[in-house]
Amino acid sequence: MSFIKSIASCPLFLGLAEDEVGVFRPAFELISVPEGQNIISEGEPGTAIEILVKGTVSISKALTLQPADATNDTRDKALITLTGDAKPFFGEMGLVRENVNRTATVKAETDCEIVEVERDKFLEILKQYPHVGFQVMYNVANKLARDLQRESQNVLKLTTAFSLILDE
Repeated sequence: MSFIKSIASCPLFLGLAEDEVGVFRPAFELISVPEGQNIISEGEPGTAIEILVKGTVSISKALTLQPADATNDTRDKALITLTGDAKPFFGEMGLVRENVNRTATVKAETDCEIVEVERDKFLEILKQYPHVGFQVMYNVANKLARDLQRESQNVLKLTTAFSLILDE
């Protein structure tokens, strides 16, 4: 199976033909990540999007806010586990906003292979191929909307729990 055919199953490219996905090929950087290494670290600047093509990752978020003068509190909450089978993508906030910090940590739970596309290269391709750009950004917006909906539900659960505790 060709690399482009394999990567075309990524939800980022939903609705695109293989040749349309192929326009990204010059911007793809295949990176091997050993088990236990962070692919993305929460709080660091985000300038690329990643596609998991092989392996398993966990996504976690810090449990506490970090004031500038505080010592690092390393408690975190595992939110989700992803496998390369579905070719999931992450780091999309770095595509749509400049100077944004990563909002979660993505850690390789097994040896992984990811495809990374830097923001500037990605945006240049979208400008060159507006039809492809529209579809890809629609897919990014769709994922962000699903994530926002999930987080809104989590906030509602949390506020309900706090309300019940305070009422006792």
